[in-house]
Amino acid sequence: MNNHIVCFAALVVTILVASPAAARIECRGNFQITKQGQISTPYCEERQIARVARSYGYAVTDEEVRNNPNTKVYLCQIIGGDNRLKGSCAGYANPRGFPW
Repeated sequence: MNNHIVCFAALVVTILVASPAAARIECRGNFQITKQGQISTPYCEERQIARVARSYGYAVTDEEVRNNPNTKVYLCQIIGGDNRLKGSCAGYANPRGFPW
């Protein structure tokens, strides 16, 4: 019985230690870095939108852009003309660029 508890505890510790590192997604702009190379993912595109929006002074988090489609559309319509957002905001951006 004691042996099972020790094994279970070791398994739990291993999972807790390994999970955050394994679950971390690395993005470079709109692209997720994988073993096979860079791939475009919605996660990284939304993270890029939030990052660029913050550079313009918008107080927005990565999670807010990811979880609220209206925030994504709004930001893309306002700052989607920025070259850093060409892929991220392709369907939402003002075709003439910035509105000002």
